[in-house]
Amino acid sequence: MSHEIESMAWTNEVPWHGLGIEMDPNATPREWMKVSGLDWAVERVPMEATLPNGTRVTVEGKSDNEYGILVRTKKNNTHDVFGPVGPEWVPVQNHEVFDFLKRFCDASSMKMETCGSLKGGTEIWALCKFADDFEPIKGDPFKGYLLFHSAHVWGKGNQLRVTPIRVVCNNTLTMALRAGNKGQVVRMPHIKEFSTDVQDLAIEALGLAEHQIKDFADIVTHLSSRKYNADTLDEFITRLYCPNNIIENVDNENLREYFTPSADNVLEAITKAPGAELKGSKGTWWGAFNGVTYHEDHMRISYKDDSNILASSWFGGGAKKKQKALDMAMEYAA
Repeated sequence: MSHEIESMAWTNEVPWHGLGIEMDPNATPREWMKVSGLDWAVERVPMEATLPNGTRVTVEGKSDNEYGILVRTKKNNTHDVFGPVGPEWVPVQNHEVFDFLKRFCDASSMKMETCGSLKGGTEIWALCKFADDFEPIKGDPFKGYLLFHSAHVWGKGNQLRVTPIRVVCNNTLTMALRAGNKGQVVRMPHIKEFSTDVQDLAIEALGLAEHQIKDFADIVTHLSSRKYNADTLDEFITRLYCPNNIIENVDNENLREYFTPSADNVLEAITKAPGAELKGSKGTWWGAFNGVTYHEDHMRISYKDDSNILASSWFGGGAKKKQKALDMAMEYAA
């Protein structure tokens, strides 16, 4: 699997991809920040442009400094341009994130286990582990994490995601942490300072995360008790990885003739990936779902940019595909 990891630190077990620097488990969040190469700051500077006649102008919008450029400044006074930012965009500094993570972990029995940056530093993440592992099916254990994601990018904010990791195959089963009656994803947008009030909202989400881990264990148990047949499995894969007109115009018994390379990979993963032979996985919708997660984490092909696969699996298209596969598996299992 390819990555776009700029820097990374970890503790306890070596990450499955083998990247990063080992940390002392008792290190402070600021020590994590430094070792993982995240001890730098961002700032917005005026956006300028050169006109065809060579004149330099500042792009201000309707008011002064409405638009700007986000830059990273390191200790050696080098600068990297992260991109444009718009009205009311407020930078969140890495040291604010790691101070928050200390508050977050101190408010619970969680500990930081890995952190780092992706895409040239424009996105940073940290995984905080729940104290207790869980095993909804005997012989198929999970570790529970909260994934904190902070983006130094206009249009992206900070967010928390529940991320169980299946031990047998290191699949990440990322789910958006939701709060409130309307089911909003817990997000902290860049339109206000990363204040104590904003941080308190995220800490309140901890209780939701613990409930969601328990709910996920119930989902695993349910899916592992429901068998698929060949026709419904092919339909499941086709709906996820093939054009819509295939499912509309082709009989189920012929769907495999129209499988894309990704669909073929998922079919193979369902029967041959690590953990596929476990009792709760073999022939069940739990096994079908894990074929998708294994493909997105370990087999996925990116024709545009191979280095984007990790970010996609956690935050982007891969994470959305996993969520859709989980919803569909529950639909078929019902």
